[in-house]
Amino acid sequence: MPCGDNLGQIDDIIYFQKRLYKSLNVPIARLEQESQFSLGRSTEISRDELKFQKFIDRLRKRFSILFGEILKRQLILKNIITEQDWDEWGSDVHFDYIRDNHFTELKDVLKWKTTDYDVLYSHLPEHTDQLVNLFSNNTNITPKVVGYCHWYEVPENTAYNKTMLMANFAGMLEMEECGVNSEWLKSLVLEKAGDIYQDTYVDKLKDIIQPHYLGIDKVDMKSKPKGKSIVFNHRDNEYTGFRWFVKQMDKLYEKRQDFTVYTTLTDMNKPYSKRMKIHSRDEYLKFLKTMRVGVGCFDKYSAWSIATTDSLSMGVPYVLPNKLCYPEMVGKDYPLLYDNDFLDKIEKVLDDDAVRNKAVKYLKKDIDSFKWESRVPKWFNSWDFLKPDSFDMIGDSSESYKRIVDYIHKENSVTKKDILEHMGWGVRISFSGYRNKLRKESTIRFTKNRYEID
Repeated sequence: MPCGDNLGQIDDIIYFQKRLYKSLNVPIARLEQESQFSLGRSTEISRDELKFQKFIDRLRKRFSILFGEILKRQLILKNIITEQDWDEWGSDVHFDYIRDNHFTELKDVLKWKTTDYDVLYSHLPEHTDQLVNLFSNNTNITPKVVGYCHWYEVPENTAYNKTMLMANFAGMLEMEECGVNSEWLKSLVLEKAGDIYQDTYVDKLKDIIQPHYLGIDKVDMKSKPKGKSIVFNHRDNEYTGFRWFVKQMDKLYEKRQDFTVYTTLTDMNKPYSKRMKIHSRDEYLKFLKTMRVGVGCFDKYSAWSIATTDSLSMGVPYVLPNKLCYPEMVGKDYPLLYDNDFLDKIEKVLDDDAVRNKAVKYLKKDIDSFKWESRVPKWFNSWDFLKPDSFDMIGDSSESYKRIVDYIHKENSVTKKDILEHMGWGVRISFSGYRNKLRKESTIRFTKNRYEID
């Protein structure tokens, strides 16, 4: 058989790839493109990753010496420093390398031997599944999991990324509750979940996902519009309807030239437009108060719009689509919701003070409910799963628990680390059940980092 004739199969290529990875000390798991980085069991992940990290650290130490010598020669040859200068301060030169081992860094951040976590609040559901694995398999802590999902990759707003969408779902299924921007978004998410999961999981997601409306900082409804001004303070993305908006403004400009469109995030490069460069939030809100009307041109996707609520809170009415989250945001009877009459609404609010005032008056009656101090309590007040009795706890007959209570009473004040050392416990014995039981002891008081006799 001629040399190499047996090397035409994919298995042969994979064989040599594995040999290459092994020779470089790179974990073989990184070769598999479909595998995602996991924060799972230490026997599955950390051994190879930690070994690889140690190898990288050794290489970095060696290269630091080389880089230091090269830097020294370069500075001397360029007459920037002398050799005596380098002898004086060269030892202070250090090279800071980007760390690759995210798993190890997360473990270090948690400090689980000295710190307890009762609740994990995640704003990235796509990472939540991995965080739960990290807690479950590499700490002695089992927190309740809640969260918020601000963005879903669905066909309506981006190129469809099924992997990320499923990662979102997997993370939410680990939660007690996951907030979303609106009821409209909840319905959309459940619709997409129905394409992937059985009804059992869709029903579970229906209970987990709840609308948590975003808020505003302050309210000042005394706007002072200057001229016939229109503000577009959204991104210039496709899903925001930017290109459609430009076409509509072109049509309006053919008809009349007495208006100005102000943008904050992009240049329209039109004779009727002006880009505002704003450097602070206070400056931004002050600018919004000078606008006669704002617009929202979202077509297929808009779960919420902070740019819109910012302006509404400053007394600036918006012409908004009569779909997506907007009837939910401003009320289905809001007078400036449009269907196929966008330009008609714009012209009426530009020309008629009564039309503008009617919209502002409509907003005034409910605008205080947009404030954060009104929004956030509604998120948390229904969280019965965070009541003390809802947490898993050790049974009354536990001899280990009695030893812990006796130890706290004996020492009067102890840390979690003290308890673990006293009991001889590590990662394999969950401490959360004991902590939750201690919470019900009338004689024991929790402080930030200690358990004390009350």
